[in-house]
Amino acid sequence: MSPFFSARAAMLRGVALVIASSAVMAQGTESAASPPKLEEILVTGDPMQRSSLDTVGSVSIVSADTIEAMNVRDLYDLLLRSPNLNAAREDKFSVRGISNEGIGPGGTGRPTVSIFIDGARQPGRGVGNTWDVKQVEFYRGPQSTAFGPGSLAGAVVIQSESPSSEAYSGKLKVGAANYGGREAGVAVGGPIVGDLAFRYAAETNQTDGEVTNITLGDDKWQARKRYMQRFKLGWAGSDWYSFEFTLQDSKLREGNEYQSPDLARKGQASDDVDGFYDDNSTLAVLTQHVDINAALRLSLIVSGSNNDNIRKGDYDISAEDGGYFINSVEAENRAAELRLRYQGDTLKGVVGAYLAKDELQGNSASVDLPYELGAGIRARADADLVAEREADTQAIYAEADWDFAFDWTLTLGMRYEENDADSRSAFIVKGARPVDPITGTTLPGDLSPLLKPLLDSDAQAPSSDSVFLPKVALSYDLNDAVTAFVAASQGYRAGSVDFVSDGESPSYGPEYTNNYDLGVKWRGARWQAQLTVFRIDYRDMQIGVRVDAANFRTDNAGEAQSEGVELEFSGELGRGFSLFGGAGYVSTAFTEYEDDGVDFAGNRFPNAPLRNANIGLAWQQNGYFANINWAYAADSYTDRENTAGLKADSRRLLGARLGYRGERYGIELFGENLTDEFYITDRFNSPSLGIDALYVGDPREYGVRLSYQF
Repeated sequence: MSPFFSARAAMLRGVALVIASSAVMAQGTESAASPPKLEEILVTGDPMQRSSLDTVGSVSIVSADTIEAMNVRDLYDLLLRSPNLNAAREDKFSVRGISNEGIGPGGTGRPTVSIFIDGARQPGRGVGNTWDVKQVEFYRGPQSTAFGPGSLAGAVVIQSESPSSEAYSGKLKVGAANYGGREAGVAVGGPIVGDLAFRYAAETNQTDGEVTNITLGDDKWQARKRYMQRFKLGWAGSDWYSFEFTLQDSKLREGNEYQSPDLARKGQASDDVDGFYDDNSTLAVLTQHVDINAALRLSLIVSGSNNDNIRKGDYDISAEDGGYFINSVEAENRAAELRLRYQGDTLKGVVGAYLAKDELQGNSASVDLPYELGAGIRARADADLVAEREADTQAIYAEADWDFAFDWTLTLGMRYEENDADSRSAFIVKGARPVDPITGTTLPGDLSPLLKPLLDSDAQAPSSDSVFLPKVALSYDLNDAVTAFVAASQGYRAGSVDFVSDGESPSYGPEYTNNYDLGVKWRGARWQAQLTVFRIDYRDMQIGVRVDAANFRTDNAGEAQSEGVELEFSGELGRGFSLFGGAGYVSTAFTEYEDDGVDFAGNRFPNAPLRNANIGLAWQQNGYFANINWAYAADSYTDRENTAGLKADSRRLLGARLGYRGERYGIELFGENLTDEFYITDRFNSPSLGIDALYVGDPREYGVRLSYQF
């Protein structure tokens, strides 16, 4: 049976499950004695500002309590524990099987998933710190209508704690763990004068890592240090005006995380180059609200974010002198968004205008890279691969909910967007030295005058496109606690250009998706759950292929599909116990894709596990607390060819916490990956570069944490 035939059967079962679940939930809640429901949660990232029950789509809302219960420090930890979300690395993850980087490397294209922190689009690695965060929202499926560029597969919204003028409050933490782990955090806020308030948060967590470089004698080869500072200022002293300003700075310092397949299980590396990865991210966002009357609110959101990162690494990740690289990227985003929101009795809606400017500058410098010139002539070359992009985006959008009949709501939305970009790609030979073909030693002399005319290129290419993205949904309230919905929407990612070394910059076009969701949500007195069945049809899918050290190629490859189901639930069991969890199933496949005579139809997307699940049990009584959580993900391919020997491993991660928290002080023991499972999260195999590397998940961690709050 074909993978997609099986997937469609699974979807049909999922549809039946949605319908059956709706009936069961409705009967259960109608027969109950109408106890008070759980407090409703506002979906803060949604321009419509709907409640979680009224949101038409699959949105996971992770509260501060859940973040604490699962001992989550950053976005990566959460991605490992959410249905149909998967993280290969901290900056490489997938939503419903679609990677945030797209399929394969290449070009200067935008991501498919955007991260927003307090309303600002924030690129970079290590930015998703969860210290002093109110809630995290995962939007599955295309969010191009609401969130704009870079949201074809979904969006992540991180909402930190807001300033309060009511009273001063704060919290502190310090902790220590194995492998030299240490952490410290502070958060404090309160009134400044009148209704003007502030909140300041800072956190660091560090580890020496478990990997030793046996060539350089470095037992802190994968040491990792994170730093975050956030300052917020807020004022809500008027009946008609309020504002909130956020300034955040994040830093990440770590060693090289990719390892040789021969040494990874031993916790060793043999690189002869002292590699590192540094990432610096800053953001500033000012959100202002004007309440025109009880039904109309005008909002202006102005934001700016910057990210610069640099990575140095050994090409052959061995003790041999195979050359090294230095990759650097600088990205900048400036955006302004004006919204007018209306809240009536039967009609609710929002209209908005969006302007943004993105700038990207990337450079990949190869040093002492072995190069075959042909006819037995070899050289060691130094070269720079340069990519630059300046992109302007302008858009208008609208969305409305109309309660047109008793318990029925029709949602209509649209976004018209224009993207204009100027891109530059260049390959520049900086130097080349001949190599003795017998001894392999580098000889004096410079071959670059011979190579530069053959390889040097510097080309610029404009690109532009426009798109109209519709959205339609229908929801039905079976009762006050259960809502069923069906939704259809379109996703979009702009085109761009490729890196080449032949004097040209071939462009590739936009990619599009048609998306369908069918789901049911239930929010009762002690329990809540949501179940969604989905299907995504791709056309003109952008697939990147690395040709050699100097060339990427991106194809608009035809058609592909992703379909599946996801379930989430949480609730109280009584006697201080609570349960939360979820499960996801996603089947992906290229349906029409050929390249160089190879037919990839039927192959799965890279980094797209077929199944994942998580469950957690928590207990709290008289200040004492304990919880245990477990997360599972199936194995997955890491390349378009679906090479069996280049799979990422399945994983089963067990974590736990045990402690006491009084009115002021607290102490706890915690552990992650308690079974010390070794698992590969990603592979990087490039015959053209001579690289075969893998990425490994974190080992067992255990430690103690002290806390204080007021």
